[in-house]
Amino acid sequence: MTNGRTPLRLGSLCTGYGGLDMALQASLHAELAWVADPDPGAARILQHRHPDVPNLGDITDICWGSVEPVDLLTAGFPCQDISNAGLRAGIEGARSGIYFSVVEAVRVVRPRLVFLENVSALVARGLDRVIAELASLGYVGSWRCVRASEVGAPHRRERIFILAWPADAPGPRLEAGRQGRPGGGTDADPTHLRHQRGRTTRGRRAGPENGGRPAAHTAGVGYRHSGAESLGGFPATAVAGDPAAGWGPYEPAISRWEAVTGRAAPVPTEPGRTGRPRLSPRFVEWLMGLPAGWVTDAAIGLTRNQQLRALGNGVVPQQGSAAVATLLQRTGHNDTRT
Repeated sequence: MTNGRTPLRLGSLCTGYGGLDMALQASLHAELAWVADPDPGAARILQHRHPDVPNLGDITDICWGSVEPVDLLTAGFPCQDISNAGLRAGIEGARSGIYFSVVEAVRVVRPRLVFLENVSALVARGLDRVIAELASLGYVGSWRCVRASEVGAPHRRERIFILAWPADAPGPRLEAGRQGRPGGGTDADPTHLRHQRGRTTRGRRAGPENGGRPAAHTAGVGYRHSGAESLGGFPATAVAGDPAAGWGPYEPAISRWEAVTGRAAPVPTEPGRTGRPRLSPRFVEWLMGLPAGWVTDAAIGLTRNQQLRALGNGVVPQQGSAAVATLLQRTGHNDTRT
């Protein structure tokens, strides 16, 4: 307990390395009750980082009636059918359709708060269905898109975040052991999920959600998920790992993220099997705002490809924290730390 309040219980679906969990734990007084991810690499990370937290595995096989109840439920469900880089089958696709198993979990567990994440292309390929399914369960809420660059990261990584809670509650009711504040909620209207949405404009300009101000500068330092990689645009000295040579035009963005994360950027490359430099998972881990070794610690035992896969499919925790804080403020619950 902290300040006499019981921690909120957090259940995590499609957990990966736990970026959404870290975001909620940074914003709320929560403790992890259970996770669910059958991916071998993710399972190893979770076992290493949370040895006492059960991993429920494949969410399509879980009997939710026998699962420990939780206050908070989060899921970063698969984006392969939603992303512009994928097949674009949408929310009904074979991979991204796992969302409907998330819905089943919400239906049975009935958490006080649901926090979801996916790529921003969800707006065009399934957000309406996501909202409709939540509304059919009696949940209302809000959504917005947040770029990792908005919290200081040196890459864009725009993601959509959705916050929802039962319509018959006066608000998210996040303070353990007490009701939500009077007047702190919103009308119990399922379509409220549409009304309070984050907005972006075409041409990558900042929309009303950002008060008309441009997002933080993004340096274009990037990578692709599932093991694919890109080093294009780095100064040759940086790729070679010469820390004294600097980052060229990327220096301001790198320095900014170093200040946010509190640690220096690792060398971006490592020697490949052929002797040519290749992208270092430790650098990607830093780009994602994770503690050093969170995914790449040798004790976890992941291959390089498993590390890059986990990192490429993950969430920047600071980005998730910013999203949940903003979405909670919309409900009138400004003091997100219980």
